[in-house]
This record gives sequence, C-alpha cells and structure tokens, in this order.
Amino acid sequence: MNHHTDTSTLNDLIQVLNDGKSFYEEAAPKVRSDLASVFQRMARTKAAIVADLQSAVASAGEKPADGGSFAGTVRKWYAEMRTTLSADSDAQYVAQLEEFEDRILAEFRNAVEKSDDANVRAIAQRHLPAVSRDHDDMRALKQIQEAHAA
Repeated sequence: MNHHTDTSTLNDLIQVLNDGKSFYEEAAPKVRSDLASVFQRMARTKAAIVADLQSAVASAGEKPADGGSFAGTVRKWYAEMRTTLSADSDAQYVAQLEEFEDRILAEFRNAVEKSDDANVRAIAQRHLPAVSRDHDDMRALKQIQEAHAA
C-alpha cells in the first residue's frame, strides 16, 4: 500500500508558525529587554519546529512552504497598527502575539485531532507540548500585563 503524506496540513502548520516567528522577530527589538528575550525564545522554538516540518514535507517528495500565510500577514499588519496607536506598546505586542499563539495552538490541535494521516498526527502531537508551552507563556504574560494596567 502506497501512503501519501498529507503535506498540505504540514505546509499549513509551517505557514502559521512562520507568521508567528516573523512577528516575534519584528517585535523583539521594539519592547523592553525582558520581553525581547521571551520573544526571541519563542521565535527560535518556532524556527526549530518549522525545520522539522519542512524536513517531513521534503521527505515526502514535496516542496515545503517557506513563508507565511496571507491571513498572517494581514493579522501582523493589523497588530502593528494597534501597537503603534497604543499608549502601552509592550502590552499591545503581548496581547497581539497571544492571539497568534491561539491560532498556532488551534492549528496544531486540529492537525492532531482531524488529519487523516497518522504520520501528520504524530508529528503535530510531538510538537504540541512546545506549542502549548509557548501559548501558555504568552497567555500568562498577557494576564500579567492586564493586571499591571488595572
């Protein structure tokens, strides 16, 4: 039996991770140093997962995605505008990046729960702890920011 890897789902995951990685990299130099180090760590985590996913796509004989998504580009532009207009840009970056983390986590959970390809489910499941950790870290940062603003 010839098994065809669901590279479309893997490429979707690559794109959503690249969206987040790109936004973290752009935001890091614009925030205070403690947040910058968190943002840089988040970008490195996403880059490592992307490399693994791209390897899986290439191993299946397909071309891996190397950029982000149109939706991610629009979302990043919107977030940048909100941050520019905000009185507390650090808090706004955290809030916007937490929304990116929501999207990334949802995509990975969807791949784990709904992909017809057992290999794709296994790959997504393998990375789900790191994706969940990043999501939880950003949610906690957002809650801290909101508590300080109150």
